[in-house]
Amino acid sequence: MNGTSARLTLLLGAVALGSLSGCIVEQVNRGSGRYLLPETSGEPDVESNDLGARFQWNSLGFVDYDDFSIPLVSPDGTLIAVRAGAPPKWPAILGTPDAEPTSAAWFRIYEIDETRGVQVRHEQRRPWLLGRATDERGFLVEEPLPDGGRRIGRVDWKTGEVSWLIDEGFVDAFATISADGTLAWSRRSIEQPAFDLMVRRGDGIGTWKLPAKWERSWIDPVLSPDGRTLFALRRGDGTVELGWSRLTDESRFKDGISTHGISIRTTPRRVHAMLAPQVGAASPPGRSARILFLHPDLGRLVEWSPRSDLARPFPRGVINAAMVDEDQGLATTAESLLLTRLADGTGRPPSSLRLTEEPAIPRQRGGSNEDLLLFRPADGRYEILNARLPETSGVRNLELPKS
Repeated sequence: MNGTSARLTLLLGAVALGSLSGCIVEQVNRGSGRYLLPETSGEPDVESNDLGARFQWNSLGFVDYDDFSIPLVSPDGTLIAVRAGAPPKWPAILGTPDAEPTSAAWFRIYEIDETRGVQVRHEQRRPWLLGRATDERGFLVEEPLPDGGRRIGRVDWKTGEVSWLIDEGFVDAFATISADGTLAWSRRSIEQPAFDLMVRRGDGIGTWKLPAKWERSWIDPVLSPDGRTLFALRRGDGTVELGWSRLTDESRFKDGISTHGISIRTTPRRVHAMLAPQVGAASPPGRSARILFLHPDLGRLVEWSPRSDLARPFPRGVINAAMVDEDQGLATTAESLLLTRLADGTGRPPSSLRLTEEPAIPRQRGGSNEDLLLFRPADGRYEILNARLPETSGVRNLELPKS
């Protein structure tokens, strides 16, 4: 494993956390609903063809980062937000009661231009954590406070100024925001360890609360692009569940929450690693709401949708992905970058083609299926690359190996 591969594996908290290889068809009945894992023991090896030679990518430059945080991309793909300096400590990352104020770090907004490369638009040194989402107005940040509280802000793309969206004397953390301004986050009192799940509707209807139960915390909410669906993790003592509900009204949100058991032998750091690699890309557009997460027991990325109730695994070793259509995505392993297609039925394995021999974190750029940004970690810096999938065949018509 070369230096870039090792850094990427550590950055994404990959399978070094301890995981199982392979999986079998398994119906899990922990909590309400079921959770079906397809058979993948017979999946083919990764293949290569001339697609890699036709995969276009070029370097736009390097940016410093904190050896931990993944950059956030603006919805139009022209700006990125990067945190540089000392990495945050685990109590702050996990929002535990022993968390202390974070040391100041550099927060930089870069403009991405294919001709001029990567250019700094704004920079400031602040005691913040980089948040989990962006909208057209800015990117989210969070600040642990001296009294044990925590607040959530949004930094304006144009001015670099911060507006504090949630600052009410609680520990408010793990926020995400949707295109319509709906905000979802986790909240606990300074004295209590368990997080409630909060939603503030962008249409001004109000703020909703789903209380924690049995000392299990609601964390890392994800808002689907459909504007109607919310996902969240529920973390207990060694356990984690995936929850989802609709946002059509307060009663549907609170009373209609459904949970699916994911693991009964995990740790807070492994739970954090479930969604951290997918920050900003955890719920891609599609025919129905869906979520991508790193399964703590399978050691690979999976896609799950309430519509099918089926967890579709990515190929072995995949720890990060950016979907380019309903079934295909650009995926990262510790060794390479793949174009992968998820299986279309129970018991069928995914298939993939190798694009490059070097790993990088992919993100869609401006909503285009073919245009992407790649972040390649290198000695405390990211190399920023602009990438484009081959135009001649069209990504939807690419011939991948048959399952």
